[in-house]
Order: sequence, then structure tokens, then C-alpha cells
Amino acid sequence: MRLFSMLITLFSSSFAYATGDSPNASATLTLQREAPPAASIPAPQWYLDDIDFLTRDGGRWVTSNADYMSENEPMESYVIVWEKGYANSMTGRLFAMTDGEETGDFWRFRQYWHAGEGKAVLEQFGFGGAIGLGVIWREDDKMKTVQTFYPPDGATSAPAMQGHIAYNPDANTHVTESYTIADGEWRPNRVYRWRRDTASEETKPDTE
Repeated sequence: MRLFSMLITLFSSSFAYATGDSPNASATLTLQREAPPAASIPAPQWYLDDIDFLTRDGGRWVTSNADYMSENEPMESYVIVWEKGYANSMTGRLFAMTDGEETGDFWRFRQYWHAGEGKAVLEQFGFGGAIGLGVIWREDDKMKTVQTFYPPDGATSAPAMQGHIAYNPDANTHVTESYTIADGEWRPNRVYRWRRDTASEETKPDTE
């Protein structure tokens, strides 16, 4: 239970993702139907543009954790790396920096456009066994996501709902606001300002 709570807090403190297009989008994703849809719904251009935004120049983003460091959370900064995948998808991993060294991955992500549902889907998997599933949409020129997180010990821990709002002030900045959702209320958690880390990409050896 404690590990699950720590993982949820970590994710809430970190990154939000930009996709979706309906302010009424549900966090429940229907993966099975009595009959197949009449036609697939293609990914909208703004969704494709967002994947390009997050993955370009190496797809590495860094944020300081100075405002939230503690004895139980000694991480100096958080890092997420996105890579473009097949079929309008991308994968990512979230880790931290402590004393200049990378930690292991806290979360791994898979984000994709579900053509049958016409929704952007975000799945994530925590190192302790927790799983997060939800949808993402665009609202008022910002991106919102709602996810339900399921602990590995479901018999003793209840699922938790988390929300995020994200926006891009400029070409190399991504701001995220995280929320705990309880009784329909979005309760603020943390705010992070992520910067694109192009220096890491520039120092890679030339393999051509």
C-alpha cells in the first residue's frame, strides 16, 4: 500500500500528456464491443503534432524537483524520455537524477490513438506493479487527462484517480499541473516546468 501511494504521488508530481479532444471524454475505455464500429476514426492532426512535439530532438525532458525534495524524496530532478512508435503511438520512461546519477525507471508508458474508440489512450506501468489507464483530451487550448491507477494488491488497496492539465508556453517548455480526483473534485498537487534537454542529443556520437 505504501509503495503504491508513493508511485501515485511520484506520477502526480511529474508529467502530463497531450492528446484527446473532448471535454466530456470518459476515463473508462471500452475495449470490447458487441459489434465492430462502422469505421475507424483517424487520429486528428493536433494529436499527431503533439507526438512530434514531445518526441523531437531526442524526446528528453527535464524538470527540477527542488521545491519538493525531502528525506523521503531526495530526487534532484525528474527526467522523461519519449520515443515515437508505430501506428500513431509513442512510448516513454520516467526516472530521476540523484547526485548526478540516473535512478532506475519509476514508470514506463505507452500512449496511442485508439481508432475504434476515437480516443487517445495512456497506459503506464510502475516498477512496483501498479498500472494506470486513462484517456486524454484537449480543452481550452490545454490538455487534460484522467487516469485510474490500480495497485497490484487490489484486495487491500483501492484504485486511485489522478488528473493532469498541461500546456506548452514555448517550443521547448512543457508545464504540468497534477491533481487528485476525489468525489468529482480536482484537488491540486504539484506544478512542474519541464525543459527540452537538447544537450543530451547533441553529445551523442555520430554513427553515420
